Amino acid sequence: MEKDLTTINDLKEELPIRWAQEEPAEFLQKFVAKLQYLNQILSHNSYIRETSKVLNYIIKDATNNTMVLLAGMTGTGKTSLINALLRRPIMSPKIEVATAVNSIICYGEKEEVCAHFLDGQIASFDIDKVELFTALDTSSARILREGLDFIEIFIQNDLLKLITLIDTTPLQLSGNETAYIKESILNRADDIFWIFKYGQEIAPEEIKLIEKLNRKNIIPVAIVNGSDLIEEKDTKQSILYEEQLAKHVREIIEVSAKEALEAIEENNRDKWQNSQLDQLLKELEKTANNHAKRLAYITVRFIHWLKRFQTELEIIPEREPYSTSYSVLKEYVENLDGIEVREAAQNEHVVELSALYKKQSAIFKEVGTLYQLIQLIEMKPFSDHQDINTFIHQAKHYLTSTREYRKLYQEYHSLYEVVDKKHQKINGIALLKNIFGKHDESDYFKEQIEKLNDMQQQITQKYNVLKLEEQELLSSFIDIKKRLNDFVQNQLKSISKDFSTIEFQRHSQNSKIQNAIVKLEGFNSILEAQSFIIKFVNDYVLVEDFILTKQEKKQLERTIQGIKKVNLDYQRYIQKYQEAKPISNEKIQAIVQERNPFYPLKISENDIRAKLEEPPEVLEVNSNK
Repeated sequence: MEKDLTTINDLKEELPIRWAQEEPAEFLQKFVAKLQYLNQILSHNSYIRETSKVLNYIIKDATNNTMVLLAGMTGTGKTSLINALLRRPIMSPKIEVATAVNSIICYGEKEEVCAHFLDGQIASFDIDKVELFTALDTSSARILREGLDFIEIFIQNDLLKLITLIDTTPLQLSGNETAYIKESILNRADDIFWIFKYGQEIAPEEIKLIEKLNRKNIIPVAIVNGSDLIEEKDTKQSILYEEQLAKHVREIIEVSAKEALEAIEENNRDKWQNSQLDQLLKELEKTANNHAKRLAYITVRFIHWLKRFQTELEIIPEREPYSTSYSVLKEYVENLDGIEVREAAQNEHVVELSALYKKQSAIFKEVGTLYQLIQLIEMKPFSDHQDINTFIHQAKHYLTSTREYRKLYQEYHSLYEVVDKKHQKINGIALLKNIFGKHDESDYFKEQIEKLNDMQQQITQKYNVLKLEEQELLSSFIDIKKRLNDFVQNQLKSISKDFSTIEFQRHSQNSKIQNAIVKLEGFNSILEAQSFIIKFVNDYVLVEDFILTKQEKKQLERTIQGIKKVNLDYQRYIQKYQEAKPISNEKIQAIVQERNPFYPLKISENDIRAKLEEPPEVLEVNSNK
């Protein structure tokens, strides 16, 4: 691609003469509407911001008035000429100070200055701040102009309803005897009016720049300022201007900005006519009404913009974030089989973890007795803890002692009932009443009572020992209960951690892919623009033969083919990814935990403590007759 992406082809040698005046104007209106739609598409993308900015300028310039660029070397009176055309001193009249910034002077109901900076920022100032941007050479003015691209000056003026003037900084001289105008400003101009000063020699660099523009079919109008000096000096200078410029410009107009300004100040009609500014105004009006030329100019700018857009498209696959995002998504989609196997294994593990979490969360749910707790502990890996082992030993011994106590108590109770019934049958009173030794059987009863009392002593002793064991067991239980709950909760945390590991792997992978997709979908507007451009140019621009020269048509066809060849195929990988519907386990853990709350061990000391009958009273034999 050429260094200059948007070189302006001003005149069309091959444009048909048959154009009606309204035909190009109508087509230009439709053409601009298409460009506005294209610009709307591209405005959603930040990766081609500069290219979008150039298109926006094309649209803005096409919808605004005809833009006439006023070029010239320092000292030609360009600023004075602008003030004369506008009939007011808008630009600084200081001869010793050159215009410091490119200025676009256009119509506006609200008079103000809009400063456009290189970073895209725009700031508005009062109209009286024009000199601050264009002429003042103070430190504050220089700071303000840093990073400045150009300014727009909006004023109420009837001439500016017809045309927009571009006041350039003086021609910049470079090496090899050449001069140049800033391309970003030159490319926005519909026409160029070149200002020379009578009595001032034309610099060789200036002629070379005009010749360069001529080779691009840019033929300016020459304005020789200072016609009021012709009578005072040799007319040979005027003839010399004619000889030097005639073959490079389409017309030479001699004017006097000085006389025009004096005529305005004095309201002198004769001086105004002598200034010949009316001839310049007619040429400006002619340029403004040349819709055919304007359409040709906008068309060429669009063709060069398409070349720039083609280059943008071609380098997108190599740029970030497209390159990395595309590689990430492509690799994922092309390895879906392996990913599905891995995800299946992860899913199986998730099912196992879910079942284990459910079981562990309810492990104490049905435990209501010491015996159930012992059984649970012996079935689970709690016995690895010495304190728990000690508690189990205590609990088992406590339950054994409880059974022994109840057995002994039952034996006592059974013997007592036998003796009691026999005693009641013989003596007519219960055993617990006074026992009388009137009969022979009293020896029998004495023996049985002694036996029962012996058993009573054993029961009492057993009872006291059991109560001590119970106290020790309950003392241990408080700590063991906490340990057991903590142990299960730690197991649940471990299961949750395994969940989280799988979730993190899934989330990390999915986030990486989703992030890549989001970045790639940022290029959707470019694809849409690509499709729109191909259809728009093929169906609209190329079919209208009157729009393009043969050379331009060939160039446009080559550019469209180049744009068409660029294949950003990320969308098919996005579609494959969406069709695969990768499983996400990100919410399973929360669901499992919500459905299976932890049931802590809730049995109390009363549940641990055995319900025991207290030892019976000692039986005493009454020996009274």
